[in-house]
Amino acid sequence: MNVLGIDFTFFAVSDMQKSLAFYRDVLGIPLACLVHEGTWAEFEINPGTLVLGQGYDFTSPGGGTVALAVEDVKATIEELEQAGIHIHSPLGESAVCFWAIIKDPDGNSVIIHQRKDKTVG
Repeated sequence: MNVLGIDFTFFAVSDMQKSLAFYRDVLGIPLACLVHEGTWAEFEINPGTLVLGQGYDFTSPGGGTVALAVEDVKATIEELEQAGIHIHSPLGESAVCFWAIIKDPDGNSVIIHQRKDKTVG
């Protein structure tokens, strides 16, 4: 086998409308498509895709984690707090990055992430 890369990250959700509002409206990620009678949503976030699915039996809500790269993690945290989003894990720092963790409406972890060298992916 020769794995070429990650095509998408999948999060199971319990309420697609709440999740769409969170990812599209709060986080500002453009919705690429909504298919299968509104049970499958895709957000193109280069170099990959974030997929939300409601009612699929291969996973359950609240068990995933994705790290979203941002230009300025501190400014993003401030924006999220102003929007009423609870910061689950406050600003952290390692030798290579800064991060904070929030939760989506189903409890999936969303890491707000900034590499110190400004690279993405």
